[in-house]
Amino acid sequence: MAYQYKRRRPSIIRNFWVYRRLIGTAVLLGLMLWFIWANDAAVTVAFPFRLGTYQSTVGVIILLSALCGSILTILGMTVFFALRKMRGSHGTSGPVETTEDVDDRPPPDYASKTKEGFPDSGW
Repeated sequence: MAYQYKRRRPSIIRNFWVYRRLIGTAVLLGLMLWFIWANDAAVTVAFPFRLGTYQSTVGVIILLSALCGSILTILGMTVFFALRKMRGSHGTSGPVETTEDVDDRPPPDYASKTKEGFPDSGW
């Protein structure tokens, strides 16, 4: 018997979905390149306390400052979450259960003893 299944024709949409991250990264890098090219006025950045100067274009300076801001935000959020986790570990990590809450619950094997559901299912 011959092979009965046909091979699927390649689809541009399926290929785009497979390579979506690569295509998105290429678009982002293209926009960054255009941004640097469009903002090509020369600027000089002077660091505080006379640590030095840096000469570049406006586009590069704006992208570098955005990168520094993102890195500082990531570091700050990491410290924030670490401190919050340390504070939470000393106290209770959830709601406190009282004996009244435990008494109101059905027994652990309640579901296996009920007659609800499919009768005589043979499971």
